[in-house]
Order: sequence, then structure tokens, then C-alpha cells
Amino acid sequence: MKKIYLFITLILSSFIFSACTNQKIPNPQNSSNPVSSETKSVGKCNPENVAIEGYGDKGKKLSNCFIEYPGEPSRQDKSYYIVEDICGQFTADFIGSTLGKNIVKTKPADASTVYACSYYTNDQDYVMLVLDYLTIANQKIGQESMGRKTSEDPKIPMRNMVVYQEDGLINSLYLVLSDDKFISIQRSSGTAFTSDELITFAANVGKEIKNYK
Repeated sequence: MKKIYLFITLILSSFIFSACTNQKIPNPQNSSNPVSSETKSVGKCNPENVAIEGYGDKGKKLSNCFIEYPGEPSRQDKSYYIVEDICGQFTADFIGSTLGKNIVKTKPADASTVYACSYYTNDQDYVMLVLDYLTIANQKIGQESMGRKTSEDPKIPMRNMVVYQEDGLINSLYLVLSDDKFISIQRSSGTAFTSDELITFAANVGKEIKNYK
């Protein structure tokens, strides 16, 4: 009887141990609960000092691939002031990261008095950044006088103005550095980029330059 009892006990113990070890451990990757995803930071460059043509001091390449040009000694604050060489500061790698597309070439404005740079995603389509020293209030008045709607988009983390055409497409976006200095974002055509792509692009750029002047 003792042998039979011991045999039954061993079988039951083996069954219980097997049931415990065969329980599946939850895999976080297979969980039905949504996993929050953080926005990826812009940048893939190694921070370093870089030589800039026409400047005695070196510029500073940041991890986001933006290049800060040497500051002016007369500045009374430590803010970085965006200068006229748009292609030089807003590198192709910086724009590629913020736009989410590969930049195949860049092209500065033909006229030396226009501070702009075009970033091509193919032979025809491009986004263009234009720096202007004009009053943003007058831009708003002028755009609305042409029947366009202007608004500030909360997704862009700096002062901004988005201009919509009568057909609902974005005509241009303004990243406002001060009351009389801004960067406008233009595009090659209304079909080159969607409104969502342009807003996301402006938001990504704004995140990186929101403390600049």
C-alpha cells in the first residue's frame, strides 16, 4: 500500500510541476496593450567645429546636423541668431531628418538679395526655406487681403502662421523669429507634399530652432 501511495504521489507531483512550468510568460511584444511611442529626435551627426568659408572662427555642427555660425561680438545675449546663409545652416541632413525624406540636392537662391535654399527630394519636388526681415503682421494682412485664411497651428512648437488657400491647401508657413524676422516654408507645387507633411515638417524644424532669433 505504501508503494502504491508513493507512486500516486509522484504522479500527482509530476503533473502539478508540469502544469506550472508550461504556463506561458506574457511577452510585452505580444501584449494587446498599446505601447506609447516617443517622437524620434532629429539628428545623426557628430557634434564638431567646422570651418565656414568667409568666417575666421569655426561654426558649430550640432547633433541634429544644424550648423550654428560664429556669433557676433556685439550681441548682448547668448541666443543664436539665424543668418542669411540658409543652405549653410540648414544642412541637407538636417532637412532630410525633419522632412522624413532623402534630400538629393540643395540649391541657394539665384539672386544674392534673396536668402533662401531649396531642398530637392527628386528632380522636381522641393521644399524651400526663405529668410525675410519683414513685419509678420503685414504678411498676415497681405495674405488675408488675397482671400486666404491664416491661423497658428498648436502642433508647431514656436510662434507661427499657416496660410491656407481658398481650395484648402497650404500656401505657405511662417516660423516667426521676431516681429520683423521670419522663415517661410514654400514648396514646388500643391501636390509635392500633403498638408500633414508640411505641418509635421514645420513642427520638426520649429522644435529645433524655437530658441533662435
